[in-house]
Amino acid sequence: MSSSALEDLFRGLVFYGTGGGGRAEAGLALLRGHFGEDWTPRFTAPADLPPGSHACATIVIGGRDPGDDMPVALRAALDVPEADLAMPLRFARAVQALERSTGTEIAALAVVELGSLAMAATLVAADMLGKAVLDCDGTGRSIPELGLAKLDLVGLSPAPAALVDRFGNETVLLKTRGAAMTDQLARQINAAVHGRGLACAAYLAPIGSFAAGLVPGSVAMAHEVGAILGGTGSVAERLAALFARTGGRQLFTGCTTEVCWRSAEPYRFRDLDYYFAGTEMEAGETFRIWVKNEHHLVWQGNRIAASSPDPIAVLDARTLEPLTTLGDVEPGREVVTVAVPALDPIWRTTPGLELLSPARLGFEAE
Repeated sequence: MSSSALEDLFRGLVFYGTGGGGRAEAGLALLRGHFGEDWTPRFTAPADLPPGSHACATIVIGGRDPGDDMPVALRAALDVPEADLAMPLRFARAVQALERSTGTEIAALAVVELGSLAMAATLVAADMLGKAVLDCDGTGRSIPELGLAKLDLVGLSPAPAALVDRFGNETVLLKTRGAAMTDQLARQINAAVHGRGLACAAYLAPIGSFAAGLVPGSVAMAHEVGAILGGTGSVAERLAALFARTGGRQLFTGCTTEVCWRSAEPYRFRDLDYYFAGTEMEAGETFRIWVKNEHHLVWQGNRIAASSPDPIAVLDARTLEPLTTLGDVEPGREVVTVAVPALDPIWRTTPGLELLSPARLGFEAE
């Protein structure tokens, strides 16, 4: 895969990250630091694994890190290393911890969600361990917490889950009360080390059961979408190609007027709202996006225009680069916002619609 093709893949991963999942640049830097410039990722179809194989899912569990890092005196008292453990090494150790604690050899890894950081770290960790990386993910987009994936809808549990933090501490949750409790416990560990994210290996299962919880073709679709957005045509031509391929639609073009944080609590979620003044065809209209790590709800005036589980992407109006919720959207930035249908039909079922609904994510009607 050429350097530009790899960039297309990671642009698409950020698109389906719907604001979460990290920036493309961070993921690409991890890959190039490990593999060099000219490297082609190799993905494996679940059907190509031996029937008796086991697989697990990988995800970064984090949130809004505090502005100040752990004080020097506290670091010394806790005897923690000066440098953080790289995220790929955290993932590799998490997978090994899950294997040791369950006595199960893991043949393949799949990301729980589409996103730049987890995919890059998983590819590097898999190379370190000699594992396969599957050509699909467990959701078809990014999600803010455990318990919201297709893996959950088909009845798989994240526990036992192995967690490795920035300082190399390893924690295995052998049994929990459920996915929500697994996520809660993980966030408490992340807070104890002053954030920066945990590598989590979870949802261990035989490949047949595991594959039932994956979204077929999601990685290939991310690559296609990234290539369309990074193409050479005009903005209008590339948007038309995007909608033709995905069945998506444009929600609005606009200029960011305000970014309002609903909560400044560290270690939890990026809880905020974006406000926009419509431009071009939407001149005179106002828009709002409700964010919980990712974009989950869009209003045009007082009318809901789109919501999860469909992926909602905010794109730079000039370049069509997907923007994250890590500070990319600021007052004055001009954007194009689009929504595309969810990649798996399970998100059109009643359980799927309920699991990834804004209400389930904590939105309270106003």
